[in-house]
Amino acid sequence: MIWKVMGQIVMSRWICGALRGFVFFLCVVPLFAEEGPVAPEWFLYQRSLEAFRADNFGEAVRRLKELGEVYGESADALHLRARIYEQEGEADLAQGYYLAALERGGFGIPDDIYVVRYRLANLYYQRKNYKRYEDVLMEIAQGQGLYTEPRYARMRDSYISTLLGQGFDALAVLYRVPFDFAQEAHRDLGAFYCRTGREMQGLLHLAFANLAVVSALADELKSADPDYTFTTLGDTLERVQRHSELRDFLVRSDFYQSLYFLAAGMYARGVTREARLIWELVARYGAGLWKTQSRNQLIAPRSEPLITY
Repeated sequence: MIWKVMGQIVMSRWICGALRGFVFFLCVVPLFAEEGPVAPEWFLYQRSLEAFRADNFGEAVRRLKELGEVYGESADALHLRARIYEQEGEADLAQGYYLAALERGGFGIPDDIYVVRYRLANLYYQRKNYKRYEDVLMEIAQGQGLYTEPRYARMRDSYISTLLGQGFDALAVLYRVPFDFAQEAHRDLGAFYCRTGREMQGLLHLAFANLAVVSALADELKSADPDYTFTTLGDTLERVQRHSELRDFLVRSDFYQSLYFLAAGMYARGVTREARLIWELVARYGAGLWKTQSRNQLIAPRSEPLITY
């Protein structure tokens, strides 16, 4: 289940594009001359993509211009041009092409609309255009019914009251959230709100983000051991250590970052004991920056430094 979801949400462009391109390239490349005017659209796009993956950006742009002259600019072609310009450090051009790709629509892989939105959001963040960063992520999150539909309002209120009153373990015993296109948006919005003094808003997003990961973990652990039932996050993370693919999943989903900011938001709201318990888990099982940050918080806890904009 996890690898299917990650393939669709996180790796859809790379996996599907690579498989399609590899097969098509092997089968069709002998049929067309280098400048063959009757080459199909997908073939011309694939040549551009291969040049991009080889870091031959000038050739990739040339191929895309050829493609545009014959077929016009598709959303996929505009997206690829945005990626090229971003790699070359041309942020203004990259931003413009990401926006053009979203406006054009009709991606070959429908879920690529989320790939483009996340890349655009990341570009806004790097440029410190925080308002637009927030807007793009919120647009993604609002596509999730559990987060927006009025019929789930009482459930969302319960997320916060349970989290602050009983802790994350109690929340994860009671609720499940699908790991879908919105998980990354919830994670990043939660961290952003914790760093802009809006911890209550951040906690709701972080509840969604962390529940999505824990729900996926629980399903996988249940498949491996039918007797498994979620009891505590600590027990679940200990079990995960025996499964390399689940450890990789936690790294790819930036779970420890999401947990770190969940603890930071709870600490800011005065729920210090639960914050410390979560930081202890990140310090024990996490890696890199968030492991170090959690250890520092256990030694001398403090509120997150604020971003102003």
